[in-house]
Amino acid sequence: MRALLAVILLAIPLAAAAVMPLEQTPAWTSTPSGHVATGGGWADLDGDGYLDFVAANGNDISRQSVVVYRNDGFGGLPPTPSWSSSDVDYHGHLDLGDVNGDGFTDVVVGVYLGPAGFGNPGGAKLYYGAPGSGFFSSDPVWEPAGSFYCFSVALGDVDGDGDLDLACTSGESYDQHPERQRVFLNNGGTFSATPDWQSDDVGYALDVTWADIDLDGDLDLIYSGEISPNRVYLNHQTEGGGLSTTADWTSADGASYGNTCAPGDWDGDGYLDLAVADNNQLGGAGRFKVYANALGTLAGTPAWTSATGGYGSNVSWVDLDLDGDPDLSTGRWWGAVTLYENGGGGLSANPVWTSSTSSVIENLFWGDVDNDGLRSDGLTLATGDGARTIVQLAAAPIRDVLQVTVDGTPLAPSQFVQHRGGGWVALASPPAPGAAIAVSFRYSQDLDLGCTNWDSTKGNYVFLNTGTLVAAPEDTPLGFSLTALPNPLRLRTVFRYRGEGASAAALDVYDLQGRRVRQLHAGALAGGLRSWEWDAKDGGGRRVAAGVYFARFVADGRQASVKLILL
Repeated sequence: MRALLAVILLAIPLAAAAVMPLEQTPAWTSTPSGHVATGGGWADLDGDGYLDFVAANGNDISRQSVVVYRNDGFGGLPPTPSWSSSDVDYHGHLDLGDVNGDGFTDVVVGVYLGPAGFGNPGGAKLYYGAPGSGFFSSDPVWEPAGSFYCFSVALGDVDGDGDLDLACTSGESYDQHPERQRVFLNNGGTFSATPDWQSDDVGYALDVTWADIDLDGDLDLIYSGEISPNRVYLNHQTEGGGLSTTADWTSADGASYGNTCAPGDWDGDGYLDLAVADNNQLGGAGRFKVYANALGTLAGTPAWTSATGGYGSNVSWVDLDLDGDPDLSTGRWWGAVTLYENGGGGLSANPVWTSSTSSVIENLFWGDVDNDGLRSDGLTLATGDGARTIVQLAAAPIRDVLQVTVDGTPLAPSQFVQHRGGGWVALASPPAPGAAIAVSFRYSQDLDLGCTNWDSTKGNYVFLNTGTLVAAPEDTPLGFSLTALPNPLRLRTVFRYRGEGASAAALDVYDLQGRRVRQLHAGALAGGLRSWEWDAKDGGGRRVAAGVYFARFVADGRQASVKLILL
């Protein structure tokens, strides 16, 4: 076995800029075919182990179909769709997940406008994955009873019952039709006909996503505002409550013109910060920006803004250079795809990578289309508390969950649901206090970039990752690194390890008197991506007092320690 080099990484800034391993010219471009592509995502629809490209066409320009470009099983995509929906609409963005629990990926799509176009609200729709075909149902199996202007959708488990609920954006800002934001609950594999939750405020939003902003173990709801503030509605599900109807956070830097939003921990403190792409079509500067999260609360004004502005249309986080912190990918209308590098707690003011293309970018999404960096050694360990059902994994996106166990007993597929893009698992019931939760999963270290364009004279793109892990075998050494985030901590911290295996390893938490408070690992350690959670409790399940603690990690005789501050 190779010697282990123990390194504790605590958001230490990196001095040298890394080269972004991404081709500047697309390896694949679809035939335009007049498509006004908007929503986009990756999913293995036919179960062959390779990701297919899903796109929703239409936007506010033309009534068009949802399409799939099927992967040929070698990482290649056809120039024209392998499948198209039978119906057409002014489709916005989409999300993918198993809504009805049958093991097949379904797709939800926002419908921005109704058949008559502007002045006529649209809605949303659900297509089931079709067993045997490797595609979706030809027509939607669900649409809401009422109409509203919905440009984006997001799947998340808001009520902690282990299935996927649907959040929708609402409001149309061009002609000033403000609306309430809304959520539809999952009931037996389909959604309610009318909203189960609506916001108190009335306004405009173009993007929505779910993330645990305050780290209390449930998914909060985030909207990017158009001529409105960006908003976060906190979820109190783990405390016996529900989703706030009044925003718990609103951005304070003036009216936002946000096209998309994306949560990601840019400064390595364990709390998710929020990136937003502003678009200056209706006002504002059109800059990309990041709101920093301090102990579960987002700042009102951005901690970072890009040096240039314009028609910003998309932001997404990805650790493309594998240095342990997420970089920011961005897109604009009539612009290039760009990447801002994270230097260990801060983004470069200007892009470090720019594509050779110029197009009207709508969505940027990451996945390993050619499987050249796929690994099956992801493992996240967590501890039940009797209330929490969401388990955040050590990677996002993931390819798929391999197994979930509670106290060593495997859960049936009906007892949990996964969201591959968000990198989380939702359990159907909360494990008991002290229960050992283990989630094994596949992920990739060689993510490629999908891009949808609504310029009907240009196709969609795939930019391939050119990293050194291309075609590397699964047992390629990963090196050795360990992080503890968040730190300081309130409810819990997560130790993340990426490295080789060890014949004997231990991870323990001690108090200042040197007494062992909790043992998190003892025994052989498999290589790969591992995470252990400490819930600020001792081995008997009792919460320990606030103060200073130390975690000690030993692997084949090598050791390292990290100071922990419990608030």
